[in-house]
Amino acid sequence: MLPLATEFPVKTSNNRAAFVAEVIAWLRGTSYSTVLDSKSDKDLDGANAHLSSATGEELRLRELRDADDWSAIGFRHDFPDDEGRLWRTEGVLRRATTGLGHDIVRLRTQCLARTPGAQLKTPRKPFLIKALLMNGWGGTDETLAVSDQPVQLGDNDEGLAAAKAVTFGEATTWLPTVYVSAAADAAWLLDEREIEKLAYDLGGLAHVVVEPSRAFSFRLRDESAGRNAYGGTVGISVPGQGIIRRYFLGWQIQDSKELALAVRAAATRLRSQMPAFGWDWTELQEQALRAQRERDRNRLTPEEIEQLYKDEIENLRDKIRQQEQQIDSGVVEGVGTDDGEFSTGNLIRRIGPEIYPGEVSDRLRFAARIALKVADQIGLEERSKVILQRVVDRLPVSPALSELSQDLRRATKDPKRIARELISLLGRHGYVEKSDNKHIRLEAGKGYDGLGSITLPKTPGEHRGLNNLRSQIENTLGITKLTD
Repeated sequence: MLPLATEFPVKTSNNRAAFVAEVIAWLRGTSYSTVLDSKSDKDLDGANAHLSSATGEELRLRELRDADDWSAIGFRHDFPDDEGRLWRTEGVLRRATTGLGHDIVRLRTQCLARTPGAQLKTPRKPFLIKALLMNGWGGTDETLAVSDQPVQLGDNDEGLAAAKAVTFGEATTWLPTVYVSAAADAAWLLDEREIEKLAYDLGGLAHVVVEPSRAFSFRLRDESAGRNAYGGTVGISVPGQGIIRRYFLGWQIQDSKELALAVRAAATRLRSQMPAFGWDWTELQEQALRAQRERDRNRLTPEEIEQLYKDEIENLRDKIRQQEQQIDSGVVEGVGTDDGEFSTGNLIRRIGPEIYPGEVSDRLRFAARIALKVADQIGLEERSKVILQRVVDRLPVSPALSELSQDLRRATKDPKRIARELISLLGRHGYVEKSDNKHIRLEAGKGYDGLGSITLPKTPGEHRGLNNLRSQIENTLGITKLTD
């Protein structure tokens, strides 16, 4: 399960207790946490604190000190639920003394299985992130303030420079940017309320920047050689890469609500997959344990030194488990340009169920072939011909089509088993059995529009009759012309 992770600059603070206070306020403000019910704030003093409740909930705090001052502080909160899952949230605040140039906070939350078969869910953004922004912790991410409010660009040279920086991935270092282009003057595909909600939902995960007008968009197009998002398109820009994804209303996203959901999900995933510069809990643990061992080497007993080594080993095991979870989730370092939202699966959800995997692709390919055959008759221009020819040449016929044809041949070989075999086979390809009188009638299931009914004989027929039946079924399924 992919964790939700983010990091961003925060305003410099010399008070370590302020970050701890935010964590305490977050947990005490929840309806589920009990780990602090019988504890006082003094229980969280010191460089290393560990609290637990009778339900198995745990809160750990760890501080890293350099000389007489602290350089990092972090927490890990584990909450087991009643469905065999562990909800883990962790955060580390690193001070600017580490050479990063900013105080950096990194937060991560994930859903882990405690029992076999536990149904894992994608974690939501913890309220702690919203609280940090509401309480004024947000710093400056290169040119944009870390906030849960949209940035309205001015219709001037300064705004144009800012938009160009977003387009080329030069505006930020820590967070991706959602760029809402103008569909008209002061008009966008998302209304103002939807834009404000998107910025609120993505606070601490991504910036939201709003373009002022279409004339501004044309100027930006000239400045960026057409790399910008325009015409109402919502682009997502990644630091160092620029706009890598674009979202708009059309075949797969049909209204503003779906547009906002798609953009929010994509920006959250992109931020979670971006390389980490801040520390997570295991990195803080590793640094703190090593520093403690080196600092107190002459004062520790052999047993205490052994325990420190055991703690370091367990922390390394924890780090390995996290890496394994990332591999299992298909998470890799860096951010690619492939767009999972515009996948075949999403296309199928729009059109309806397929009778076999790849059916829609095969029929679109078939439609391209038909168009090319009558291209001269209908006066099809050259560009369309080229694109359609590429569809035919570069979009292979689905292997599942060949498998279905072979299965039909096998199912119509034995006259004694034909009815049972075809009922089973066609039941996997969109049909349901409707009647069982003199003949067996199969009808298309819900959503399989365009498929006619199929009648199967109860008594076996001769070989020629079986071949004719197979041909009739193939014609009814409409698969006879889909291959070249």
